[in-house]
Amino acid sequence: MRSPLLLVSLATLSSFAHADLAGVWKGTLGKAPITVCFNAQPDQGASYYYQRFLTPIQLTQSQAGEPWVEEGKTGIWRLEAPQDDVLAGAWSKSQDSQPTPLHLERIGTRSNTDGCASDAYNTPIEAVPPAAKTEKKTFNDHPYQVKTQGAQVTLKLEGDGPVVTKINKDLARLAISPEGQKDFYRERRNSLGNSGGTSTSEILVEPTYWSSQWITVRFYRWTAGYGSNGISWSRHTWNLQTGESVDPWSWLDGRYEWSDPYSGNIKLPAKFSTWLAKQATVEEGCPAITRYSDFDLTFDTQGMKLSTFATGDGCDNELDFTWDQLQPMLTAKGKAALPSLKVP
Repeated sequence: MRSPLLLVSLATLSSFAHADLAGVWKGTLGKAPITVCFNAQPDQGASYYYQRFLTPIQLTQSQAGEPWVEEGKTGIWRLEAPQDDVLAGAWSKSQDSQPTPLHLERIGTRSNTDGCASDAYNTPIEAVPPAAKTEKKTFNDHPYQVKTQGAQVTLKLEGDGPVVTKINKDLARLAISPEGQKDFYRERRNSLGNSGGTSTSEILVEPTYWSSQWITVRFYRWTAGYGSNGISWSRHTWNLQTGESVDPWSWLDGRYEWSDPYSGNIKLPAKFSTWLAKQATVEEGCPAITRYSDFDLTFDTQGMKLSTFATGDGCDNELDFTWDQLQPMLTAKGKAALPSLKVP
């Protein structure tokens, strides 16, 4: 026979102030040990994790008195009013499924309302590496995989041999930032404290060009909390015959100065800058293209494309040059690479 608690309906749930929940709680969902946090304001959500898995799951409430619903609608929480720092309720998979009992006890005092951004909630999940996800993908029939673990996003080419091994070693090195995981934990805490969710910076690592001779990989980051100002990306290129990392700007007598794998700047080489100024049409009120310090440089078998990053000011530039047009600007290194650049 089910207990009276598990038969309780939404209509008969006790009414209580959300502030009574604020803080961190430990207990069980059925027989599974869990940790739960509630933020001080109802619209700031809640979160919980199974102590065995340490993966936060967001809880949201449409309005006061309504059940709490798990992210992805994987479960529904119905809670009674706390009694002397003890919280009881029931979890169910759906509105009509059999409920499972919840039993929680508050950590600390009722005046401690740090909630989901607190050390009490986050220290255990920060003591282990973030969960890793590996995806198998293809780019123009070339197989590769991407492993995401917190702020580390690692692209790995499929295959064997010294060239692939060398490129994969470079890609793994670029994925690791000394401060990256610290930033990931900080951003996750901020998100947990604001909504009970786990939103962090969006990071993508993906091929954008892959011929028989060359591969270019774009590193993209949209830093959480900065809007469009938090977007940055840049491209890294390797020679598929040697495994060497190559700076395409060196073919034009330039050198790209990296700030991190996602950004950097270029001081246009003098000869190319003079030539480039003659190729670009400058709209009234816009800076000369040679005034920019960062460009998105891409290439294919036909030539190069040079773009300034879009800002919405009407001054964006996108210039295409064939290899024949560029040949007078190419260094000895660029001319040596030219035959392989034209090979599909």
